Amino acid sequence: MQSSRGERCADVCVAARIGRARARAAGLVGRARGWWIRARHARALVSCPGRARAAVQPLLAAARRGARRGAARARPAGRVATSDVLVQDTSRRTRKANAYVSGLGRTHRVVVSDTLLEQAPPAEVRLVVAHELGHRRKQHQPRGTVLAITGAIASTVVLWALLGTRVADPHRVPLLLLLGLAFSLSSLPALTAVSRRWERQADRYSLELTGDDAAYVAAFRRLARTNLSDLDPPRLLYLLLFTHPTPPERLGAAEV
Repeated sequence: MQSSRGERCADVCVAARIGRARARAAGLVGRARGWWIRARHARALVSCPGRARAAVQPLLAAARRGARRGAARARPAGRVATSDVLVQDTSRRTRKANAYVSGLGRTHRVVVSDTLLEQAPPAEVRLVVAHELGHRRKQHQPRGTVLAITGAIASTVVLWALLGTRVADPHRVPLLLLLGLAFSLSSLPALTAVSRRWERQADRYSLELTGDDAAYVAAFRRLARTNLSDLDPPRLLYLLLFTHPTPPERLGAAEV
């Protein structure tokens, strides 16, 4: 319990530091004179979370490189460059298994949870790592970043068109929050649809790279059980919130 509380405290501290950095950047944007200065501070505001995650992630993840046992077999055939492979110490918090890719360019890395390494045989670990390398191969991270920046710019333009210079009025804060919420909700179906499409692409890539349909089926069955995945969510909820295909959809992609 002490370790778990300590990790949660570390997460809160990291989030607070990132939030404070973003708040400072936002304040600089508001006070700056000249469009080019505002643009520079706005760029810092947008890039702050990504840079912070790249710097902090190795500290929150265990510094072990044990995940290379799966990545070493999946990486050469796919010719996908990664700067590092980390094992995240998640077993103190949950039994759920997970893996993901993060970072851009030289900061790109694959992160695998220690729960996955403990629960799954090497063939399934290799399949999961191949899936994550598929995201790298298909350039999903840069595309997602572009989508996020485009959405931020679009929402800013809409707010400016509706409120103009009145956007700085403190009395407009509730309206700003309401409009921001409306914009986020209206964009959810499109964003989740794109995410599910990218997940299917990564699934296909993992099958092509490993050629192991049996490991694919076993891995996603194991993940569905371990993570208590919803096998048949309500259609509207699926369209709005699900960023991944359901386990039955993913299993249907394997030719077994």
